[in-house]
Amino acid sequence: MDVSTVPLQAARNMPLREEYGFLGEDDAPFDLTDATLKMEIRLYGAQPGDALVTLNVVTTDAQGIRILDVTGGLIRISIDQTTLAAMPGGPTGGALPNQPDPFFYDLIITRLAPAEALAMAGPFTLFPGVTRP
Repeated sequence: MDVSTVPLQAARNMPLREEYGFLGEDDAPFDLTDATLKMEIRLYGAQPGDALVTLNVVTTDAQGIRILDVTGGLIRISIDQTTLAAMPGGPTGGALPNQPDPFFYDLIITRLAPAEALAMAGPFTLFPGVTRP
């Protein structure tokens, strides 16, 4: 599987729920059997210390990464609105009011065989949102 640059966007006033499907080198669905998935959002790439947001595999629609189809390579990324609202920046803490705040993320898929790691990465843009939750 190649690393895909996938820009993600969210708003501080609503949860993020996004589904993604992965393909292997042969363009067949990427089998997630026995795979471990982890996603982190940081201020910038290679930022030291703890991530702003860390998502691990979940088996419900709670915040995290849910595997929807193990052999079909389909996942759902979910981030609660309260988590997004608590991220740095925002209408009062950002550089300019009502401007989106830039972050970066990557999603790692680890499995024993064949060993492939990074699945997708890129900018994570967080918009202030207008409608109050």
